[in-house]
Amino acid sequence: MPEARSGRAAGEQLYRRAKQLSNEGALDEAVRVYRELLALDPRHLRAHNNLGVIYDRLGDYESALAEYRAAEELDPDDVRLQCNIAAVLASLGRYQEAEAKLAKALHSDPQNADARENLGLVYFKKGLYAEAAEELRSAAEIDPERASAYLYLGEALNRLDQVDEAMAALERSVELKPSARAYYALGILHDRKKKPNLAQAMYRKAEELGGW
Repeated sequence: MPEARSGRAAGEQLYRRAKQLSNEGALDEAVRVYRELLALDPRHLRAHNNLGVIYDRLGDYESALAEYRAAEELDPDDVRLQCNIAAVLASLGRYQEAEAKLAKALHSDPQNADARENLGLVYFKKGLYAEAAEELRSAAEIDPERASAYLYLGEALNRLDQVDEAMAALERSVELKPSARAYYALGILHDRKKKPNLAQAMYRKAEELGGW
């Protein structure tokens, strides 16, 4: 029993260290520590999930998917994991599998904003902009503080030539969380409305935030 407690304590210490490294942007070192933790405790669900998040951020989608799958085996009903898996599948271009995973998530929790937004992004990547707008609008209604849902909603509406509605969505996005992508999209919309001065102001804001 003392050995088990000691092992759990060591595992939690490694977990906290890995999370700190990830928060600090030291992703490669965080991966190493999470791997050390999983060697000690292969059934550490949070470690598998968080390691998947890091691999996703690094663009290593296959490794991310493997970690999310390992976490899902430990908790098959976790809607967050289903959303994470779907997002990676979409990044890999495996849209049908992503849709199926999100359908499962939404069957369990129809009001899950993450699932709605991820489904909207899958539709967006497939060029189904009307369907994307519907899901992204639902995500924003469920969670009105979700800047990313408004961002992609604006982009979907722009592609549907709903310029005023797209602009309103993007303005809400930058109100919640300024981003270069949203400002650049607003610049495009102002160009479409023949307002070059406003367009240039939006492009400048995008450049100030790192460009797009």
